[in-house]
Amino acid sequence: MKKKEIILSDLAAAVQEKDRLSDFCTSDRWETVSYETAAASGRLLIASEQTFPDPVTIDPKLTGRYRIYVCMANHGGGWAANHIHLKLTNDEFTRVASPGNVSSYIQWSATEVVEESLWKCADMTGQKIEISKIQDGLPHTSNVLWFRFVPIESEDSAAYSEPNPLRTMLAHMDTDFHCLDVPKSIHDYCNALNVLKDSDVGILCQEVMTDLARYKVPGPEYVYRQKRGEYRENYHRHVSENREKIYPEEIAYAHKCGIKLFAAHRMQLSCFSFPTSAPLYDISFVYEHPELRCRARDGRYTEFLSYGYQEIRDFMIGNILESARQGFDGVELIWTRGQHLLFEEPVLERFRAKFGDTPDCRRLPADDPRLMEAKSDIMTDFFRQLRTALDGYAAEHGTTPLKIYAAVYFDLESSRKDSLDAERLAAEGLIDGIIQSKMKVWEETADLLADDGLIDLSKYTEKAKTKYVYNRIFGNRIDLIVSGIPAYRAIADQYGIDFYSEVQWEGQAPPEGFVNAAKQIYAAGGKGIALWDCAPCRMVPLAEWNATSHLGDPQTVMEMSDQTEAYHTIHKVLSYGGRDMRYVHPGWRG
Repeated sequence: MKKKEIILSDLAAAVQEKDRLSDFCTSDRWETVSYETAAASGRLLIASEQTFPDPVTIDPKLTGRYRIYVCMANHGGGWAANHIHLKLTNDEFTRVASPGNVSSYIQWSATEVVEESLWKCADMTGQKIEISKIQDGLPHTSNVLWFRFVPIESEDSAAYSEPNPLRTMLAHMDTDFHCLDVPKSIHDYCNALNVLKDSDVGILCQEVMTDLARYKVPGPEYVYRQKRGEYRENYHRHVSENREKIYPEEIAYAHKCGIKLFAAHRMQLSCFSFPTSAPLYDISFVYEHPELRCRARDGRYTEFLSYGYQEIRDFMIGNILESARQGFDGVELIWTRGQHLLFEEPVLERFRAKFGDTPDCRRLPADDPRLMEAKSDIMTDFFRQLRTALDGYAAEHGTTPLKIYAAVYFDLESSRKDSLDAERLAAEGLIDGIIQSKMKVWEETADLLADDGLIDLSKYTEKAKTKYVYNRIFGNRIDLIVSGIPAYRAIADQYGIDFYSEVQWEGQAPPEGFVNAAKQIYAAGGKGIALWDCAPCRMVPLAEWNATSHLGDPQTVMEMSDQTEAYHTIHKVLSYGGRDMRYVHPGWRG
């Protein structure tokens, strides 16, 4: 006799610890609220931003394997606004889960709908579900409406008994990747890696805290300008101070999962944050060396230090060598978030030495081959020094040299204008992989030419007062990724290096949108898929992770569904707390 599907929709009745529930909002209990949708009705659990209840458990009293679906509502905005922690009795870690921000791609407000997504497949024999809200993390709400258990019949249970990840994808994690789960022990820092364990991710590039972050403890008079500022600063300080323990633990766990762990370094050197932001990423080295900054065409200093100076190259190589000492398998060098070489004296000197004093290179357009070559010479010198340092460390300590992956712009030409000639670096054996990112920065000077066809520097200065001389594209332009693939793929094939292309930024498409992006990447000749900000952003919304975690095989991707229902189900809310919303939502009142 086949087992039937089961929905636990009255969670107030199902929770074992009734003393941790309340019919109204209190500071230490889960509030229960009645709800109704066409699919289910009952009482949901919710903990508001200033509510800190203890965990509760539910015993479904099931035996055998089930697909477990969970339904949640998104009652807030931002990546920390709404998430909950779920755990089965036998799980090593809790799973941070959230609904997607469906309001970005459907006509309804997020408060008018709820989302049901697959949580996991598991043998439920003897297992309970623990529901919790982290009490000392970033301000957020937590809610869950129902759990649905779909039995896995004997004929298809084998597909879920032993996951077989392909390890052909690359993922990236932001420096804030544990802001949602608040590790209590060194081992807890492996939580995000545990989510990746059953995915196709084979390389995880984790942003690391090195001497780039030198925190000064604020005095007692200091007031954080944002609610999350104090928590985030304390979190980053803790990671920085304990990195000698945290990173080896993560590396060992990653290897246990079959994943290589790379240290991701943002290569820009600058200090700037909006006045209402906490100064999380201030770098004392930058403040100490204002004379080493990049200069714009008209000689004005920018807020970035220049790789034209040996002091900068030495500083960054020292930080990257720390990743070698900690045992990482490689490094991801992120070159897409700032400036690295402009028109400071080392660039002018390099240009004059190769091409003479005329023309003045500051007046040449960014795509002039001479200017690109002079900048490429300097950046290639940096990569040579880095490769020598990493190889030397490996030889001295009897270890394998770290792999070097470069995260670059949409297209090869834009990266060359920004001093990064990927073909030259690959030809010299200075990089082992290319990550084609979702960003492009370019200098717009076509409207600034003088009569001699070169850039008029006075017009350049005037334009900068009212308009941006530098422009950027960032995020969703999968068409630009596709257009840049052939050139990068040719380099990867010719020099035998790895190549990954990123799909859209997290939260910027419905789940099937990421699948369609992967199809376009593979159809254009892409070799591998890269996912930016897997944690804390992409792995948390269940539907998005279900759609993106297994994009490692081109043939499988081409056969994946283009239908929304394959990844999640959106249900219209008919009522909350007895208030009927089926005709006109009261939030429309004006």
